[in-house]
Amino acid sequence: MFRRRAFTLIELLVTIAIIGVLLALLLPAVQAARESARRVQCRNNLKQIGIALHLYHDTHSVLPPGYLFFGPPQPPPADPNLGPTTKIKDAPPPGLLKQPNDPGWSWLALSLPFLDQAPLHNSINFNIAVRLPVNEVIRTVSLPFANCPSDPQTGIFTVYDEQTATMGLAQTSSYAACFGAFGLINTDPDYGSGLFLRNSHFRLADISDGLTSTIAVGERATIMAKSSWAGVWMGGTVRTTPGAPVYTATTELAPAMAFSRVGSRALNDPYCEPYDFFSPHTGVVFFLFVDGSVHSLSTSMDQATLQHLATRASDDDAGNVF
Repeated sequence: MFRRRAFTLIELLVTIAIIGVLLALLLPAVQAARESARRVQCRNNLKQIGIALHLYHDTHSVLPPGYLFFGPPQPPPADPNLGPTTKIKDAPPPGLLKQPNDPGWSWLALSLPFLDQAPLHNSINFNIAVRLPVNEVIRTVSLPFANCPSDPQTGIFTVYDEQTATMGLAQTSSYAACFGAFGLINTDPDYGSGLFLRNSHFRLADISDGLTSTIAVGERATIMAKSSWAGVWMGGTVRTTPGAPVYTATTELAPAMAFSRVGSRALNDPYCEPYDFFSPHTGVVFFLFVDGSVHSLSTSMDQATLQHLATRASDDDAGNVF
């Protein structure tokens, strides 16, 4: 008598269980491999930006400004260590009079010719403000080196003004220039201890702390706050992204669209604000140093050391008193 051979129910269940266990073991390994590849790409993005900054310096004898401003510099901020103690507000309440910041084109926009983006650079009229509708086509261009592949909310986003009115659309960047340690980015963008300020034109020779120990650019992921690679919009804001892995939601003023700083909070701290460096990677934040090297700094590293790395000159503590 012919008998058909087949799996019993128990054999089938055991087979399914084994497959499930194998998948459970395999998926984390696949995810880890993908994240490792994304980290390599993020480092390469910063490395490419570093090469561009050096080529800019070779061409112009200075590094690009943090962003362009066609106006006189503001007077230095008051030193809170002198006179009666007063509370300094980095982000004052919204007002009808907007702080002038036009045209606002960023350090990254100015570096485009050295990032294989000469046609895009040539299409920009740097005398016309970033925020104007005529520039929407330009500022919504996606730049492959401007966004970290681990950053989950990159792409075109809406920029809002201080009154939460829509200003226009822009393409994100996962990287911000280093304004320094502390410093009032919102209200005093001309004064900071870092390498990039409004209308700054620092030479490599101005960096007395050494090129290997000074941060130029770092991660400011869109998962934390969204800003435009094109630059600063007069009257615009940078806001905590809804759902960001932090406890508070904050709105910063226009200059923070180009800059991040190191303050009293650790990297990726749950109380970070939109002008803090922040990474989508677990445990580390990637930074480009002035010498062109890229390093992953631990989120648990000593804060005083991190603040030192964010300054261009240790003996210039003007930005460290605020």
